[in-house]
Amino acid sequence: MTHSNPWRWLAVSSLLFVQIFAHLLPAQSDRTTPGLIRLAEAKSTSIETGYTQAAGQLDPTDFYRLALLKIKGHLSVARALLQVRAPGADYHLREPIRSIFKRVQPQLGDRNAPFTNDVLVQLERATETTPQAALVTIDSAAAAIDGSFAQTGPMTARSALSLSEVLLRKAVQRYADSVSNNEVVDLRGYQTGRGFVIQAEALVRHASGVRGQPGHDTLLLAVVLIRQAWPGIRPPPIVFDPQSIAGRLDEAVAAMDVSSQ
Repeated sequence: MTHSNPWRWLAVSSLLFVQIFAHLLPAQSDRTTPGLIRLAEAKSTSIETGYTQAAGQLDPTDFYRLALLKIKGHLSVARALLQVRAPGADYHLREPIRSIFKRVQPQLGDRNAPFTNDVLVQLERATETTPQAALVTIDSAAAAIDGSFAQTGPMTARSALSLSEVLLRKAVQRYADSVSNNEVVDLRGYQTGRGFVIQAEALVRHASGVRGQPGHDTLLLAVVLIRQAWPGIRPPPIVFDPQSIAGRLDEAVAAMDVSSQ
């Protein structure tokens, strides 16, 4: 009777595991063919075109809501960075929010919205204080955004789905522009995408009229799968290929079409 050597089986099992794991990892290459470059650029352009078309179909109220949600997305990024004492919060509290604010400043004034220029100035100065004080300022600004959003009145399920689609498309666009060879090369863009996808998921989960619609469970699953591309405010060493995330976006949009019928 022969006795098997447990160490031999352990070595063989380990070797098989390494071979399988290596097969699953994205292929790395120091040289990218022109054809692959053209394919990536075409995919990025297609994603951007989809975003532009979807945003262009929003009515003025939903376009205003979109601006507020984008600002809130940047606030969520800044908050997450401050919580882990990571750099970069000052950017998300300044340039992008100021740019979005300028586009809707007339509507904010006409509506006497709580999110005012004074709130914006406080955000721009927030990181000059302590992290704890900056978090208080961000939470106050987020409440002002929520109040401004509430002033727009009840939101239909169609509006919620349209806003979710635009936010997801913008998030995936920022992701595609921020990733190269399965690595994040633009941290700000990657983090901005995370802020936008969080706002889209909140709409899908909580917006009145969206829950209970046909295809809602499928839609929510698709959105959750998209969000897996952003496991945290800090990206992992190896990230998903943008094309796979774009495929998940297509699944989410298809589910939205079912829910809006």
